[in-house]
Amino acid sequence: MSDAKRMLIYGDSNSWGYLDDGLGQRFARRWPVELAQHLSAVQPVVFIEECLPGRTTNLSDPVMGTAFNGQEPLEAILLSHQPLDHILIMLGTNDLKARFNRTADDIAAAIVGLAKLARSVPAGRGGWSGDGVPDVSVICPLVLGRRANNPTWVRAAEWAGAQEKSAALPVVLQQACTAAGVKMIDGNEFGHSSERDPIHWDEDTHIQFAAGLADVLQRQLT
Repeated sequence: MSDAKRMLIYGDSNSWGYLDDGLGQRFARRWPVELAQHLSAVQPVVFIEECLPGRTTNLSDPVMGTAFNGQEPLEAILLSHQPLDHILIMLGTNDLKARFNRTADDIAAAIVGLAKLARSVPAGRGGWSGDGVPDVSVICPLVLGRRANNPTWVRAAEWAGAQEKSAALPVVLQQACTAAGVKMIDGNEFGHSSERDPIHWDEDTHIQFAAGLADVLQRQLT
């Protein structure tokens, strides 16, 4: 498998496979697993999952703790998986929580900051002492479901104002990525958040998301 493309996804619960049923069980057909199968049908791919529910872009969570700050371990994670050909980053959803008081622009800047950091880490081909860096693509997370605005939802206070910010993020993030020369893929082209749990996805969305994303990445890898 030495000629296999080595790809890594850096994400949160929606990449980990946490479903909208609230059971906390990891979905066997989560989108990274499905994506790896699609891509492997075209060429050999090693797909590495580095996903943590609750992970933010670069914030230490006063409720969940410092382990969920996505910026802190990123360099070490990438180096530990060297050599890497492509890194996918899909974070930003947890930054929408009311306790962080972030705007869509704040979140976009933080996502681009992670992409720039990933592009600076010599985790590409060329051996441990090499200076090669992987390609990096940012995936804009899905807009939250409408239930996030329902005051009767059990987590409404935690996510107050988040749905509107998430709806603004695709345009704002695209502008920030274009300015920084970072590749962006809008995940909203391939799926939507659940009506039952506005933060997470149902099973079908994982499967459809993987198929749509595979079409984009196959063109980039060939």
